[in-house]
Amino acid sequence: MSPLPWTVHLFRSRGSAVVLSLCLLSACVPQAGQRPSIPPPNRVTHTNPAYDAQVRLLQEAHRAFLQERYPAAALFFNRFIDDAKESPRLAEARWWLGRAYEQLGDYRSAMAQYRLLAVESITQQADGALYEGYALRRLDDLRRPGPDGHYGDRTQLALQVTVDQLPPITGLVPWLQDLAKAGVTILAIAPAQAPNSGTQEFNVETVRSVAVETHRLGLLLWVVVDLHNGSGLDVRPEWMATMRHAPRSDDASRSTVDVAHPGYQAYREELVRRLVRAGCDGVLLAARSTAGFAEEFSDESRRLFSASFGLNGTLDPIVGSASLSDSKEEGRAAHYWRWVGWKAKSYAQWTVRLRKVLRERNPAATLSIEVRHSSLTTPLQGLEQFGEDVVELSSNAGGLLVVRHEGIVGEAALEKLSRQLGRPERVWIGLSVKTSTRPLVMEEINQAIADRAILSRWNRVIHAESGQTIP
Repeated sequence: MSPLPWTVHLFRSRGSAVVLSLCLLSACVPQAGQRPSIPPPNRVTHTNPAYDAQVRLLQEAHRAFLQERYPAAALFFNRFIDDAKESPRLAEARWWLGRAYEQLGDYRSAMAQYRLLAVESITQQADGALYEGYALRRLDDLRRPGPDGHYGDRTQLALQVTVDQLPPITGLVPWLQDLAKAGVTILAIAPAQAPNSGTQEFNVETVRSVAVETHRLGLLLWVVVDLHNGSGLDVRPEWMATMRHAPRSDDASRSTVDVAHPGYQAYREELVRRLVRAGCDGVLLAARSTAGFAEEFSDESRRLFSASFGLNGTLDPIVGSASLSDSKEEGRAAHYWRWVGWKAKSYAQWTVRLRKVLRERNPAATLSIEVRHSSLTTPLQGLEQFGEDVVELSSNAGGLLVVRHEGIVGEAALEKLSRQLGRPERVWIGLSVKTSTRPLVMEEINQAIADRAILSRWNRVIHAESGQTIP
């Protein structure tokens, strides 16, 4: 019978002393809740004398980690990875390098090592599958806020593409591996681009297939949902909105729905429920694409509003008539702004319910709401034209706010919003980037980020605008 392997465990006493003890480890695989222990020096035997220096280096790295000399440990683990690229203990070194970075507070570098463990083929290495599993779980842990609201990776990067921009299924995994290596932590998929015809509704099986691969590589999957657009959906005639003015020429492809209609809201909630059941980790609610929020209503929303304020049921003298230019007509303007506020509040309350729907299935699911930067600087216009009551959305929805960049320079509004929310991690920047057909698409995106220093300290959603499949 072969001897049982010995493992070094680290215990902390009430003081600062570190006690090392040796304990027997059974031949079974450690439980999922445990973390890998530092292996013994002779765990992997080499017949080539050239490996001796590498083994000693790894031993020294482990010794530095146990002695809490984390800068030295990180240095030694890095040197081992650089010098021993063919070593069967490379996965082990990457895991402990990530742990050393965490102890130093460098969570971004730690997550980079864990992502490499999830991306690279390490199953042939010593306990490769085990380290891969621990890395995936640690990635998940670091993306969730701790009791103090702290996030491990303070500058997360989401890449938003449409489903028709995704590579074929045979090329999906290598493409996702490239994204992970480039620092992308979240893939956000939006409905297919169909400006004139076709459907925009998500194929649940597509979401499920993509979710399996993103999760396997340590990425999260978000789904982008445009609540203001009913194109491609099985919407009922009574959910459609009447507009005070004729649709704009640039809005001809948009199916105008009434976001305040309870029937339409319930229908969308069920669709979101299906998406989270398919494995998505969050929903990004896209900002309204065109102005005119206050001009749209249905018979049901008109009835509900009138009942709330004891009116006679007609919006004709209110909707679209009392803009800022004719606000001198005090009675009409008062009813108008009541309507705008009522409809915006109905939308904000709906986002709260959507977040609840997400978390019924996945308690860690994230609801992100995209708003315009101009709605921060001119809130009245943002409320009237786009239904973006940023204060209401940020205080009640409880999710993330993605501020569309819009080419506006300056961070004052973002800083104010960050203080309002109490957690800077909840404020994200949304940036559109034009992509070409070159294979190095991430280089284009990274260059676009580098050209805008304002983005360096904020979490980001990069919207890849391209009419062709991303290579």
